[in-house]
Amino acid sequence: MANYTLAYGFVQWSHLAAERVATVGFERVWTMIQESADEHTRQINALMASLVERTTLYKERYMLPGSGTLQPLDENGNPRPVRPSGYMDVAYPIQGGGTAWGDNRVSRAKLTVDEANRNTLDALRKDADWVRRHIFSALFYGASWTYTDPLYGSLTIECLADNGAGELYPKAGVDAAVDNHLLAQAAAIDNSNDPFDDIYDELTEHPSNAGGPVVVYIPTNLKASVEALTSFVEVVDPDLRVGSATEVIGASFDRGFGDEVLGKSHKCWIVEWKALPDSYMFAHAQGGGPVLKVREHEESELQGFFAEGFDTDGNFKGTRMIRYAGFGVANRIAAVAYYVGAGSYTAPTDYDSAPLPV
Repeated sequence: MANYTLAYGFVQWSHLAAERVATVGFERVWTMIQESADEHTRQINALMASLVERTTLYKERYMLPGSGTLQPLDENGNPRPVRPSGYMDVAYPIQGGGTAWGDNRVSRAKLTVDEANRNTLDALRKDADWVRRHIFSALFYGASWTYTDPLYGSLTIECLADNGAGELYPKAGVDAAVDNHLLAQAAAIDNSNDPFDDIYDELTEHPSNAGGPVVVYIPTNLKASVEALTSFVEVVDPDLRVGSATEVIGASFDRGFGDEVLGKSHKCWIVEWKALPDSYMFAHAQGGGPVLKVREHEESELQGFFAEGFDTDGNFKGTRMIRYAGFGVANRIAAVAYYVGAGSYTAPTDYDSAPLPV
């Protein structure tokens, strides 16, 4: 094969790279493409699991732990039955995206297995980009919006908690109250303007977020200022032996999303994610479970990233790669979106409208 990665379904056939697809067999190569799409879907689903849960629901009532206290009783009293309080009504969109490649009778006769692999890889990377951008849109868009479902009509797609009227969220030690998880600071990050203590407190004040780490994903343009904080402790390089007088992190952490685990600050794990928009971070309380849900069609053949062939006129034929999915916030208090650069939160330029056009 050429000097790029092999798609999953092509790995065992690398010795056929220079062979014509017509010689190897169109059915065999089609199987390679389908296997590549299936494995790509499995890996995407596994990668999303900590942050995103799959669903076929278009709307649901997301239940939270109740708040309040016990009823007063004397020796003859019985408590009155009560229903647990605390829920969020949420809904999920569904959108479609795809790419394709094709050939005619001449280019098809000349097509090699290596070229089919390259076309497949190109499609898989485009899908990974589509999924990532739609996750970012769901996390960073700062308002609810209306999605018109062809079967179920108008659905209200929610953002993270935004002090919306009537939305009450359980908090430790106090009655349920409104809350805002779209935060910002005008000052650059430094020791006098260290956001991570506040982020940790904002997330852990909710009992439903207990039992797991708080992870903050940061863009590359904030990396230097975060690493310069007095509160920041760098992860240990496994290739180095650390001196006894140096404070080190004793635990390990699976980054899931992102590119590199940098360290910890105020009990938050810090993970660099190069694809994040400049100056925007998001924090996730993993104890609260997935923040988002991705809605897919009920029919299994329409789920994930899948391939289908097409034949236009007997001469021009090709392969389409398609995904139908839609991301929406499910647990509005399990994450925080944070903007460094203004006194109030505004969505990133690339994610300041919903739904994304593509």
